[in-house]
Amino acid sequence: MRENYTPRLILVLVILVLSAYTALPSLGIFPEVEDVDGNGILSEIDFKAYHKGKMATNVSLVAQFDEDKNGILDDGEWEKAYASKKDELGLNKDPRFLSRFFYDKKVTLGLDLQGGIDLIYRVESEEPLKDDRDRRALLRKTIQVLKNRIDILGITEPVVQSYDKDHIRVQLAGRFDEDQVKAIIGQTDLLKFQEVIDVKDTALGFGMQARDSSLEIVRGVQEVDRNGKVSSEAPMWYLLKRAPIVKGDEIDSAFPRFDQFGKPEIGLRFKSQGADILMKETKRLIGKRVGIVLGGEVYMAPNIKEQFGSECVVEGNFNLDYVRGIVDVLKAGSLPAKLVPVHENRIGATLGHDSVERGFKAGKWGFLVVFLLMFAWYRLSGFVANLALAFNLLLLVALMVFLGATMTLPGIAGLILTVGMAVDANVIIFERIREELKSGKTRRAAIDLGFSKAFTAIVDANITSLLTCFILFKFGSGPIQGFAVTLSLGIIASMFTAIFVVKVLMGAYYGRSQRASLSI
Repeated sequence: MRENYTPRLILVLVILVLSAYTALPSLGIFPEVEDVDGNGILSEIDFKAYHKGKMATNVSLVAQFDEDKNGILDDGEWEKAYASKKDELGLNKDPRFLSRFFYDKKVTLGLDLQGGIDLIYRVESEEPLKDDRDRRALLRKTIQVLKNRIDILGITEPVVQSYDKDHIRVQLAGRFDEDQVKAIIGQTDLLKFQEVIDVKDTALGFGMQARDSSLEIVRGVQEVDRNGKVSSEAPMWYLLKRAPIVKGDEIDSAFPRFDQFGKPEIGLRFKSQGADILMKETKRLIGKRVGIVLGGEVYMAPNIKEQFGSECVVEGNFNLDYVRGIVDVLKAGSLPAKLVPVHENRIGATLGHDSVERGFKAGKWGFLVVFLLMFAWYRLSGFVANLALAFNLLLLVALMVFLGATMTLPGIAGLILTVGMAVDANVIIFERIREELKSGKTRRAAIDLGFSKAFTAIVDANITSLLTCFILFKFGSGPIQGFAVTLSLGIIASMFTAIFVVKVLMGAYYGRSQRASLSI
């Protein structure tokens, strides 16, 4: 009686389709269009810029419209080519048409591939710590607040961890406003209300007053006009009382709002204790100025004309995204300790792009060599193993996307290593099948015995590797963890494809085929 492989073939097909649906956008198959005009919406202008870059390599198009015969199309020549060929070549259309049928997320690239910043801060407590337990508790609380702030700011896959006894390491990948992010994550009290003592054009103008330890000098925010251009006038400098009237800890809620002209601003509602302090102090300071310090800069310093209530508004040249980010960060809470920057390293996106290109180039050549050797040595069975190998890579990338794992440069090494480990399992299986065939077993019996006898050795080896990956992830950091995650997911995927998928394909083919011999 022939074994029915149809249900398992359907299962393999479903998993293959889901893996392709999830993984293909991360493999660079579909074009990426940049937001050239920076308006947050991909439009015909962005599509036109994308096609301009692609058409620069179109020899026939360049030859047709290159009037000055310099081998490239300048702006004027490109405009003529665009007007003439846009309908014929679809130069004004979205080149990402096919991508809409696939998953809208991609695998996240780590700091070493995507570019970003690597920051190390020393944690300084305002109060003396009794022992190591207090120090560890302070580090844990500081790390949690930093994670909350960074997560709310929308930066994907941040790495925030303890570094040495009293340091914290922050690794942020991607494109963002570095100065804004550093100001937000490093500010102990993100928002403070402080009494204004004096205002000058320069920090040196305060003279002997600046020596008073109870005072501090804080720069005013740089003025920005309605068009977003920074004013040419130098910002003002403020001499403030160091002890704040109220801090961000006293905020009960923060929310974005808009003024009568539609400009975004920050609305604040204080807790009862903070509101009482604010009402008391503003009553005392009527006729004087209070500086509202946000992220280390004075955004407002209004003259107090009347007593404040439990709510107030912070105005400034904010964009809506910044207001939302500040509101969320205020909700995340204040840092329990002062962070002193001791190290900063920038990793350029170009270096990351080169690493990705080289890594995938090595992967392609490695896959090709393995493909040819498996086909040459094991013939049709080797071809089946190669199909399972491609399936394995798709499944691995799909798992990384689905689980939100980060791909690092060592992770690419783990991905390539997975290819060898997946093939190794098939080599063990095929050699066992050969032994069974030499002993006189039938095709079906040889396949069943080959897989069953190799199963224990493959599982034992892979469990040992998974334990090693667990240790690397537990005690490693950053890129080492990326390697461990990629390799462990690859091991799980390779066990599924090498043991289950290959057996289903071989069993279905040879179970129905009338061929007398097994091509192995």
